[in-house]
Amino acid sequence: MLYAKNPIAIVLACVLATGAAGALARPPGGHSLGADRADMHLERMAERLDLTEAQQDEIRAILAEHHEATGAERARLRQHIDAVLTDEQRSLRDQQMQSGLERRLDRMAERLDLTDAQREEMRAIMAEKHTNPELTPKDLRERMAAVLTDEQREQLTQTRHRHRGGEGHGPGPALGWGGEGGRW
Repeated sequence: MLYAKNPIAIVLACVLATGAAGALARPPGGHSLGADRADMHLERMAERLDLTEAQQDEIRAILAEHHEATGAERARLRQHIDAVLTDEQRSLRDQQMQSGLERRLDRMAERLDLTDAQREEMRAIMAEKHTNPELTPKDLRERMAAVLTDEQREQLTQTRHRHRGGEGHGPGPALGWGGEGGRW
């Protein structure tokens, strides 16, 4: 009985059961908040299970390790898929990814009334997301937040609050973006 002897194993099993690990292990192109979502689950677990700071730190380290491994696995998966695709197919996939990026950017620009300069900065950050597997969702949001005005960041928080049904969800990780599928 591993669980009976190791309370950390019990807590980790709870994390896995609540879906935190699944949030970290989204497939390429997934729209998870990853580590931030796991932190939210960990906060709830800490309250419900009365975890000590040491337990929280240990669980956070386990989840961070899993998150890093997942990112590396996504990069390997992409390399394996690229090896199977023809040059034409890779080009088509890249065009489709660029088209999706432009649609997301159009929605963001419309919702937040982005300036042309902000739009170009956002485009560069979003494009880097697809080429840099080391860029975490948190890093991505922080870099994007730096491009926005205080008013635009507040507007994102309000949008997420409405999409998530208001009460009980707070401003969310980092900036409170999200809405459906973690997108803006």
